[in-house]
Amino acid sequence: MLSKNGRDLFYRTEDGRIMVATYTVRGDTFVAGKPRVWADKRLANTGLTPNFDLAPDGKRFVVLMTAEGPESSDAQGHVTLMMNFFDELRRRMPQGSK
Repeated sequence: MLSKNGRDLFYRTEDGRIMVATYTVRGDTFVAGKPRVWADKRLANTGLTPNFDLAPDGKRFVVLMTAEGPESSDAQGHVTLMMNFFDELRRRMPQGSK
């Protein structure tokens, strides 16, 4: 992922860290600087699915983090999937309201 300033390249490592490397382009040559850790926190393991995105200002990320705290092990394995959302919404709405 390229930054808006056109000088930084961000990527996620296999162990869930966001890395940044400053780069330049000279003619047809891409020259990357030494990568460095952008933040100490590790992202949630989502496999190959992207789990972070750079904000438009190029200074912040939105990320999917691993749950922390006493309930974290239970929360990580829990997903709620709602099917027929509008049927459920109609069921919960008081009769006659729109």
